[in-house]
Amino acid sequence: MKLSFISMLLLFILTACNSQQSPVDKAKAVKKAIADSPRPGTAATQAGGWTMTAKIDGKTFVASSIMPPEAAGRIVGYYKNGYIGLPNFENRWRAIGKKIKLGEDNSADLLIAGDEPVSSSNGNGEMEITKLDDQWMEASFHFTATRQEDGVSKTTAITDGFLRVAVPKK
Repeated sequence: MKLSFISMLLLFILTACNSQQSPVDKAKAVKKAIADSPRPGTAATQAGGWTMTAKIDGKTFVASSIMPPEAAGRIVGYYKNGYIGLPNFENRWRAIGKKIKLGEDNSADLLIAGDEPVSSSNGNGEMEITKLDDQWMEASFHFTATRQEDGVSKTTAITDGFLRVAVPKK
């Protein structure tokens, strides 16, 4: 009986110790959980819900959370340490087919994850409402962001942009 109990206890301890994550694995898991969690005040993105996707110089950008336009006055989609910021369509301008030319009065911003500075559009892009109902607004967008890096002007193409945000309740 004692031998059976000791064997079971030893088996339990060895199994428990063997399945634990290393400190490095734990740190990676925590870092991933923080990166994947929505920022405070934002809405988590999901299929059929809040969404922002685009291509940044051909690479896929999929926002993990979006700042509601009512909170920031802009539509901001976040992914890790980067974001795409777009102007908000005011209630009176919301209509299918309505376009906003992106420029100084309606700037679009881009921050690529890392240490690169914010880039802004210079009137070379556009947003268009493609779908609108009492719950959601969808729009397409594209722009070219420009920034100065070591005295050299560098451009980044943002193409195939799509967003879906909740329409504020009146």
